[in-house]
Amino acid sequence: MIPAELQSLLIDQLPSVPGIEAAAPWTGRPYGLAVTAATAGTVYWTITGASNTAPTAGGERLGPQPLPDLPGGRKAATDQIEQALLTALKAGDVDQHFVRAERYSTLESRPAVQYGVTVDAIDGWRLFVACVGTAKRNEELRDGRHFHPDNTV
Repeated sequence: MIPAELQSLLIDQLPSVPGIEAAAPWTGRPYGLAVTAATAGTVYWTITGASNTAPTAGGERLGPQPLPDLPGGRKAATDQIEQALLTALKAGDVDQHFVRAERYSTLESRPAVQYGVTVDAIDGWRLFVACVGTAKRNEELRDGRHFHPDNTV
């Protein structure tokens, strides 16, 4: 699965995740994605990938994913929108194309990008969905805020 296909899958599936209001292409980055929480703000993501880098599946497939804790209200936790990505990913994985995935915010040693997911696909693609930034409701992501996401939107 290439980044454009993952972007399309997430745009199709995210609005059906409870607590997610919308998902749309974001032109600020190649394969950009803007995910808006219901009655809260927006988290901006970029999707990249590399072919033939994912470890061999060996029969492994992505397991069930929990629903994010997005109860509504004026704020939504960025890490729960990150979880919504995996919930949508699994919901759209009708062909069992995904092998494994991990959330950056749950790693013991977090990478420089605080929020995001790495997804391994059966075709050897390793895809990265990295948080570029956040914006409060009815605001735009400002250039100076790239790669400085808030914990809530």
